[in-house]
Amino acid sequence: MLAALLAAAVCLGRSRLIKELETTPLMRQARSGDAIWITGQVYAREMKSDYQVLYLKNNSIKFRKRQLKESKFIVYDKSRLEVKIGNKIAAEGNVRFYEEPRNPGNFNEKQYYEKQGIHACMWSESVIVTSGRIWKLRDSLLSFRQDWKTVLYDFMGEEQGALLCGIMLGDKADIDPVVKELYQVNGIGHILAISGLHLSIIGTGMYRLCRRLCGSFAVGGLCGILFLAAYILMTGLSVSVMRAAVMLLFRIGADVAGRRYDAGTALAAAACIVLFWRPLYLYDGGFWLSFGAVFGVAAVLPLFKKLPVQGLWASVSINLSILPVLLYYFYEYPLYSILLNLLVIPLMSVLLLLGLTGSAAALFLPWLGEAALGLCRAILTFYEWLCRTVAGLPASRIITGRPSAVSVVCYYILLSAILFMWWRYESRRNESKRKGCIAKYIIITGITYAAALLILIPGTFGKEGELEVTMLDVGQGDGIYMKSPSGRTYLFDGGSSDVGQAGKYRIEPFLKYKGTGRIDYVFISHGDSDHTNGIREMIERGPLGIPVGHLVLPREEVWDDSLAELAVLAKNKGIKVFLIEEGQRIQDGGLSLHCLHPGEGYAGEPGNAASMAVWVRFGRFDMLLTGDVEGEGEAALTASVEETKEDWHTAGFDGVLEVLKVAHHGSKNSTSVEFLKETMPVYGLVSAGRNNRYGHPHKDTAERLEDIGCGLYGTPSDGAVTVRTDGSRMSISAYAGGAGP
Repeated sequence: MLAALLAAAVCLGRSRLIKELETTPLMRQARSGDAIWITGQVYAREMKSDYQVLYLKNNSIKFRKRQLKESKFIVYDKSRLEVKIGNKIAAEGNVRFYEEPRNPGNFNEKQYYEKQGIHACMWSESVIVTSGRIWKLRDSLLSFRQDWKTVLYDFMGEEQGALLCGIMLGDKADIDPVVKELYQVNGIGHILAISGLHLSIIGTGMYRLCRRLCGSFAVGGLCGILFLAAYILMTGLSVSVMRAAVMLLFRIGADVAGRRYDAGTALAAAACIVLFWRPLYLYDGGFWLSFGAVFGVAAVLPLFKKLPVQGLWASVSINLSILPVLLYYFYEYPLYSILLNLLVIPLMSVLLLLGLTGSAAALFLPWLGEAALGLCRAILTFYEWLCRTVAGLPASRIITGRPSAVSVVCYYILLSAILFMWWRYESRRNESKRKGCIAKYIIITGITYAAALLILIPGTFGKEGELEVTMLDVGQGDGIYMKSPSGRTYLFDGGSSDVGQAGKYRIEPFLKYKGTGRIDYVFISHGDSDHTNGIREMIERGPLGIPVGHLVLPREEVWDDSLAELAVLAKNKGIKVFLIEEGQRIQDGGLSLHCLHPGEGYAGEPGNAASMAVWVRFGRFDMLLTGDVEGEGEAALTASVEETKEDWHTAGFDGVLEVLKVAHHGSKNSTSVEFLKETMPVYGLVSAGRNNRYGHPHKDTAERLEDIGCGLYGTPSDGAVTVRTDGSRMSISAYAGGAGP
């Protein structure tokens, strides 16, 4: 009950009760990019390959001759100065405030750091230690962790040493990103987080060892708790660690006091403590996954006791409990994760014990350490092989999109009702007969999963008969998503010159959020990297990314080397490549995609001027996508628009272009007066980076659009911009800037 009250207080109280949501003096007075001077005390430190991350508290910030207080702050130090935990340091740099996502489904950086009480960071070229005071215990544990990491790297190599460091020490900085993602998409990413399994082996193991040696529950419990506390301080305090630690303390306390351990009470107490400690974790997927998995074992698994293959039923119980959480926060479900964890979890205990044994033996008996850590290498190699094999199986990932909160609540109500009825039924049966009821268990489980599909998934699809177009915020670049009334999906360009890995971090999360597990057609306007590098990335990512069905390119005569290479890459990956030119179209039910440029009459150079231009028609709705067309290419497109409009008038065209994707990010050299006189768009969409160095959209271009009464939306101010239409009525909404007309 207390946990529920705390959750309600977090939801309703917000900034009135939660200090992490309060606007700090620095947030009120400074903006990202402003120069500041900060002094603070180091409470945590992380080492990266070419810089270090310093976490500061009790900070004093000098900004424009004013002294401001900031509770916590992060400094990314390029100098890698030797700093100890507890030192006070001073550093200079340009502040950056963490931001909310610019597209639906993207990572919420602001929320991630906000729940830790951190609102800003900066990069610094130099750091000065102003006080040599050291927190000896924490700094010694950090040094011990670094020495342990060195041993693992020496005996296991950099790649697998980094992986074992992530599993045993919580240091995931150097893990190969591909391997890390393989674990995540296959549903075994939880083994990379310090969790109850680690604490159970280490804390409980030490407790039982000390209890055997001294014969005292109290002394054994005290030793186990102290050892556990040191391990937690060394590896870091996360939600899963806090939850596991509290529950382990309850277990040890029950043994010491001679009482019966109650998992439900321990779980509720852990939830209360976590929410008191970090209230905003209520909105964190890791919180719900950690507590949901334990709830599944504590509340659901007992219904399946005394059935054969208990590991399978434990995995089923956990998945029944966390399924909506997975879909709500990650938008996909790893179909084979239940079976995969049957192999992975039992080996994890072996891996941890071998890792501990091998690390200790490496200092005194290198041959024994090499043997133990060699077995760790074999297990990790098996894990990776298993993940790659499963990732290549059909339907290994079911991308569903994000269900609504109402759907999630309905699922848990249904699950609770089914569990209650099944518990009532089973309580009246002789437990010895349960083994003969496996078929009924399977049926009940199947019904629950079917209910999950019916309740959770339908809410992710768009309205039937509606065309949806979203101009994504990919920074300085282009990326336009379209979903037709038939359900077919299109992507027009995809790349960025100022956002790293835009395909992985901007485009794909949005697609998964929308429940799009495949892009049927990708149109590439021209070969510039800010239109292609995200698409290239998606193609290269293979089973880890979103598959592409067809690649549509302009006529081959206007290709540059980049387009030629992209075409070869797509063909090598089994993607069909089509060419389209002026006068050709793709028909998708009532949706028509007409190519207006370039055609045979265009004899200019490849590049911006040769950008593919596509006119989208659906009922009375018209939209023109222009890439980076400018100069002689824009002149040719203007003539093509004029000719095409005359032809369409006989087919009922109303002469109105509702939406124009403004060419070349709103540059001064595109969207001329002549072009606008011919198109006369009602709304213009500009895709550009925030505070980009080109000054896009250029004020002259914006003025030309305003002069004809064109309403302007742009990703720098609005984030992702979505247009929806049923062919007669239209709406435009801005993800970051509010709703439009």
